[in-house]
Amino acid sequence: MRTAAQRIAHYNARMQSTLIDPVLTAVNAAAAANFTAYAIDFVPKQSAARLVMDSDGILGPIRFLYEAYNGELYGLTKRFSGTALDAMGQVMHDKYEAFGCASATLISIASNVYGITVT
Repeated sequence: MRTAAQRIAHYNARMQSTLIDPVLTAVNAAAAANFTAYAIDFVPKQSAARLVMDSDGILGPIRFLYEAYNGELYGLTKRFSGTALDAMGQVMHDKYEAFGCASATLISIASNVYGITVT
């Protein structure tokens, strides 16, 4: 069994900049590429949802609920498609309607921005 001093020395040796920098550089490059792809895909959808909210006169703190709804719908489109997406979209619609959001606005965001059919 190694002593505390040996473990500390091993840790310190492993944490040398020359050993970590290549790993961090690779991870940072991948993270930047992933965020870029996400931003290019999500920002236009967020802008479209905000236009729907603006046209429906959604103001004040409740607007954050619509933003959250928009984000959840975006996540659904990355995990589901077809009838499964529509079914999950309906679940999200019902959830946010229960929070006090207007059904017509929720339906408009789902159909106009994501092409999800909800009733």
